[in-house]
This record gives sequence, C-alpha cells and structure tokens, in this order.
Amino acid sequence: METEKSSRAARLEAIVVEKKRQMWNELREELFRETGEGIHTQQEIPQDVGDQGLLDLLADTGISMAGIRRDELTRMEETERKLREGTYGICDECGREIAEERLAVSPFVQYCIDCQKRREGPSYPPGVTL
Repeated sequence: METEKSSRAARLEAIVVEKKRQMWNELREELFRETGEGIHTQQEIPQDVGDQGLLDLLADTGISMAGIRRDELTRMEETERKLREGTYGICDECGREIAEERLAVSPFVQYCIDCQKRREGPSYPPGVTL
C-alpha cells in the first residue's frame, strides 16, 4: 500500500514538473516573440492612426496574456505547495483522490469529477423539472 502511494506521488510530481516546464517554455517563447526585433522596428516607423491602433491592441493583448500567465504561475505555486505537503491530487471537497488522468489533462484542478459536477450545477436547462 505504501509503495502504491509513493509511486502515485512520484507520478503526480512528474505531471506537475512537466506542466511547469511547459509553462516556462511558453512564457519564454512569448517574451522572445514580444521583444523581437520586428516589434521594435515597426514601432519606430511612423504609422497612420490605424496601424498605431493595431500596435496598441497588440500591446494590450500582451498585457492580458501576462495577467493570464501570472495567474497560472500562482496556481502552479499552490500546486507545488500541495505536492510538498502530500495533499496534491486530493479533492478539496470530499477528500478522495483525483484521477491521475484528470490531473494529467489539467494539473491545477482542485476537485474530483463528481464534486466538480456538483459545483457546476445541473446539466439540464433552468425550468426543467425531473
């Protein structure tokens, strides 16, 4: 039983480490893309109002993406804390183990499938009586 638990912990840790590696790679790619010579060169060329508006929109989108990345990294820190404490992969609501398949797809989930379904509410439209 203990070997089974430690092997699950090792598999869960591998999931978290891989997700963190992917996140940092994506962040690096975005930073290199954003700080690439092309953007600097384009911003130095005089533009009409439409071109400047497009550059402003791209900059705003970059700010939004940075916020999303910040949130992901915050969730990753929480995930790593749970991993250290031995509570990663345990449903925050019912205390049962979350399926490894679910964690592999979305390493930040806090609830098992059943509890997540309950939290999201009924799967039928409002007004339908069962």
